[in-house]
Amino acid sequence: MELKDIYPMVLTIVMIGLILGIGIYVMSSVRTQVATVQTGSDTLVNVTATYATNTTTLTDSTKDDYVLQSVVVINATGDYTIPTTNYTFTEAGVITWDPTFMTPTDDYIVNISSSYIYDEANSPEEGVNDTLEGLASFADWIAVIVVVLAAALILGIVLKSFGRRTPSV
Repeated sequence: MELKDIYPMVLTIVMIGLILGIGIYVMSSVRTQVATVQTGSDTLVNVTATYATNTTTLTDSTKDDYVLQSVVVINATGDYTIPTTNYTFTEAGVITWDPTFMTPTDDYIVNISSSYIYDEANSPEEGVNDTLEGLASFADWIAVIVVVLAAALILGIVLKSFGRRTPSV
């Protein structure tokens, strides 16, 4: 190996990284599009029971590769929709309540309806997500591959320089 061999190696590694990055992005977009949107509901949730942490975790959030898309919160009697300014939610299914929304002395009971996607067994989204996870684990090895190639290049240069014959006297 010679120093001029660096350029094709670097170019190859960059191309592999680009292809992996674009492929993972496209596949994650495809997963979101092919996934069947599910609906869930958590009824009679006592918001003030979680006053110390101000959070509520939805019961369906334990499903495989759960991604919460939307939430609607209604009071227990069903006649008032709680404005979204009183809470925020994460894709993991955790609702964080605004502390000014409740007081620790009153019980505030709500019903929560949610829309989410998850990897249902033997579904298209499960297949796409399994492929994504496989590609992501391969991407973890790129750093190791770079180090091995750099070591091979340096070793090749060193061995080639020691292998030269000098003219005899």
